[in-house]
Amino acid sequence: MSPTNLPAEAKAKWLKVLEAKTPEERLRALQEFLSAVPKHKGTEKLRREIKRKIAKLRREIESIRKKRSSMRRASEFTIKREADVQVVVIGLPNSGKSGLVSKLTKAKTTISPVPFSTLKPIPGMLISKGVLIQLIDTPPLFEGISEGKAWGPQLFGLIRNADAILIVLDVKENPVMQLKIILRELENEGILIVKPKCEVKIKRISGINEIKIIGELEGCSPEDVRKLLRTYRIFGAIVKIKGKATLDDIENALFEERMYKPTIIVVNKVESEEDYKKAQLIKHYLKGKIPVLEASIKTINEQFKDKLADTILKILDLIRVYTKEPGKPPSTKPLVVKRGTKVIEIAARIHSFLYKNFKYAKVWSKHLPFSPQKVGAEYILHDEDIVEIHA
Repeated sequence: MSPTNLPAEAKAKWLKVLEAKTPEERLRALQEFLSAVPKHKGTEKLRREIKRKIAKLRREIESIRKKRSSMRRASEFTIKREADVQVVVIGLPNSGKSGLVSKLTKAKTTISPVPFSTLKPIPGMLISKGVLIQLIDTPPLFEGISEGKAWGPQLFGLIRNADAILIVLDVKENPVMQLKIILRELENEGILIVKPKCEVKIKRISGINEIKIIGELEGCSPEDVRKLLRTYRIFGAIVKIKGKATLDDIENALFEERMYKPTIIVVNKVESEEDYKKAQLIKHYLKGKIPVLEASIKTINEQFKDKLADTILKILDLIRVYTKEPGKPPSTKPLVVKRGTKVIEIAARIHSFLYKNFKYAKVWSKHLPFSPQKVGAEYILHDEDIVEIHA
């Protein structure tokens, strides 16, 4: 869908949405904008998105009115990051996520066959090859929670702030249907778990008359983008693009508030051949777009923990780099860095002296023909490499 053919009146009303200073002003502006959007097949998706925004804003306004209880619940859902990676664990009632988190981290979660036993988030620490991964057990999702029910607003806030999502499905209770419910609730909150072909963020800047574009365009020119934004009376902005964006992608970014969260799925309670076959239905449904692991708290071991940790790091595009001082063994606690990190960046992380006075490094790696090998500052490191900096 592209809202390119919106009338000038609708585009002018959208500017009022962008300029609204209070939730109440924004709500009125969204309602006026919706009334100006023509009803036809080409605007169906846009109208749904605006209606979603209106409903969400109404819930936010209502929660402000209940500020005291809302603030108390929000504080319960504030989890301090104490690890290399933070992952929120979500699932429907009785999916077994509390037992899974407890088994993986030894956290004192609430494990009970009674639905809704977990009423607040509980963190635990998964340790694998020196990497600390904070898993947060959460109160369950349920159909309709994205409409502002129960702990919905706080839970989705927790998800947005985390690095990744771990979805737990009960293999014995129609896992495909469970996944559809969870995906629908996440989508209603603008959270994507499948990486989009491109991400576009438009930041309006008042007081300047320049539209700066950072990233690649497809099928259009920078001037086309500037002309489009000017029709919405946007004259000063920074447009940031990940991937390649079309003109439709740019325009959709004006209306859609979407956030991609790397995700892994654990199909839980897999204890028989029949359970295993059911778990494969999830893989077939997702067509390889999201990694899926089978698990049972009865059989979880160190090998599974390492596999889970490896998968989490992979979806986040992170690697482990172990540092080493001359004449000493490698550190047991790695630096967790983005894939593509160079030796000189590791030097800077260790100490400014090593960065400023860098001479060379020795690297031990399964990706090299022999180890250790002398490398320069621009050498790109791989997962589980060992690096010794010389200055």
